[in-house]
Amino acid sequence: MNDIPIPPCRDCGQHFDDIFEATDHLVEAGGEEEFDPKLILPNGYTLMVGSLLRCIYSYIDNPDMVSSIVQSTYATLYAAETSPGSMKTIIEDMVVREQMSDFDKALAELLENETDDNEDGA
Repeated sequence: MNDIPIPPCRDCGQHFDDIFEATDHLVEAGGEEEFDPKLILPNGYTLMVGSLLRCIYSYIDNPDMVSSIVQSTYATLYAAETSPGSMKTIIEDMVVREQMSDFDKALAELLENETDDNEDGA
């Protein structure tokens, strides 16, 4: 369900499922490193806005995860503004939570693939 029409690549005609694919294609074709816009927070912390939006989009079908990510980000912005000293702990907690989520997703995919293989008689 893409509300924004994404034109195909002018050079090669490739079509894209989302804006992230289109941007990645354009960046790669242009020989650029990567596109990940950033927002500088108080005390020099950086909010990787591009990565955040990609992360939220990847969980578009999981409202609980989107809610968690959005609330964690909002709490981080609040902490950066009001108590920058606590930022290290907040960031570490968010990174651990994200890594565990990625691990859980990879484990579920692995188990699903193994179950599919067993059902096929392998």
